[in-house]
Order: sequence, then structure tokens, then C-alpha cells
Amino acid sequence: MSTFCLIIGLLLMAGALVLAFRPVIPSVLFCYAAMWILDAGDIVVVSSNSLMFWGMATLMVLLINMAQSANRRIVSGQGYVAIGALAGAVVGMLMSHAGIILGAAIGASMGLVAYCRTPEGRVVQFPSREFVKRLASMGLPMIVAMSIFATILEKLLTNYIR
Repeated sequence: MSTFCLIIGLLLMAGALVLAFRPVIPSVLFCYAAMWILDAGDIVVVSSNSLMFWGMATLMVLLINMAQSANRRIVSGQGYVAIGALAGAVVGMLMSHAGIILGAAIGASMGLVAYCRTPEGRVVQFPSREFVKRLASMGLPMIVAMSIFATILEKLLTNYIR
């Protein structure tokens, strides 16, 4: 049973990474499901407080995502924000759980700043209302998804490297 949970959890994590770049389904849903499955299979140990915290964050992201209409959802620059959030979360793994979240937030912001410097992203000026709007609509889901991803990755690495 634990091998099956490990395989399904890793597939969900890989799916979350793919969905971070192609937002058909929110990737945070896959990350949270991977956390539950890996915890249920005793692959990683996640406290009930942690599961509840990430569950509330996932619910908040899903509600915000549902509140946005499909035609108004902004996806240009999604890859930059996803890579930035993932890189920041992985660097934050070196510090603590709060470092993971803070690193993902800083990384998502820096990814959007990098997108603003491309020819396609010149419409989004760095200190502007459009920048904040895009950071809120793309950054928050990426911050939550990549923070969950890095938390799972940290627990997997500490369990299997020993």
C-alpha cells in the first residue's frame, strides 16, 4: 500500500509542476492531494495542524480562482511566476517552513519582475496597479502550490536520504 501511495503521490507532484505552467486545473489542488496521499501511506509525516493550514490555503486559492471569470483570468507570464516561486521555495527549504513560504513569495515577485522586462511583458510596468493585480491573480496560487510542493519535497528528502 505504501508503494502505491508513493507512486500516486509522486505522479500528483509531477502533475502539479506541469499544471503550474499550463493552468487548466489549479496546481495547488494536485499538491494538496499529494500531501494527503503521502501522509496516508506513511511516506511522510505531516501534522494535522499542517494539513489544516494548507487545506485552508488551498481552499482560499480555489475560491479566488472560481471567483475570477475564465475570460478575465490572466495567464501570460505564468511560467516566469511558477519558476520564480519554485526556485524561491527550494531556496527557502534551506531555512525553515516560514522560509519556504517567504522564498516562494519573493520568487514569484521576482519572476513577475523578470516577465515585465520581456518584450511581451512591457505592458506591465513594475510599480503599477497592473503588476499588483497580476501578482495577486498568478502569484498567490503559485506561492501556495510551490510551498506545499517544497514542504513535501523536504519531507521526502529527509526520509529517503538517511
